Amino acid sequence: MRKRPQQQRSRELVQALIDATARVIQQQGLDNTTTARIAEAAGVSVGSLYQYFGDKESLIEALMESLAEGIGTGLRRLPLLDNDDMHALIGNAIRFGFAVLHSRDGLYLELVRNWHRLPTDRVVDVLQQHFMELARVYFLRHYRDYPIDNLEVRVFIVTNSVLFTMVRHISQHNGLIRENALATELTSMVANYMTLPPSSSEVQA
Repeated sequence: MRKRPQQQRSRELVQALIDATARVIQQQGLDNTTTARIAEAAGVSVGSLYQYFGDKESLIEALMESLAEGIGTGLRRLPLLDNDDMHALIGNAIRFGFAVLHSRDGLYLELVRNWHRLPTDRVVDVLQQHFMELARVYFLRHYRDYPIDNLEVRVFIVTNSVLFTMVRHISQHNGLIRENALATELTSMVANYMTLPPSSSEVQA
């Protein structure tokens, strides 16, 4: 952003521009999204837009950050830790992820199709952080059943592997692989990997 909004009215304007960016992407697609269309959708002048955002890319980056925070909030609200079953916990998280991708009237699907062109690091970082917090709490509760070393390494591998697989599946319109079957196999893969004892996952010197 060119500058941070200090007053309530300015913050509302910035949020309106971010919301408008989402609507234009939904309706026009990423390639047809322009600052002029975003300003029009927000009901402000292009000059007002440029006070805070230098170009379309900075608006999209702000949108991605907002979406990442929203997904993180959604994850925190899920009663994942109420279930002691590792497969159920992971399965619920993965199905929540697929549900998110199909929400917002196609917004996430359009973003996923253009994943390689977008500032996605922020999204992955936020999700990885939330999964790390979730994993810490879970494995502290169940340390006797699932003693684990290198938790950060495992969460990094799982987060990136699952996200990449989901993004590839959604973006390729792969009709040969059903989403439910993919979710089931991802759940099994992650649960088995996360519950490996330390001696099974470490290379002996």
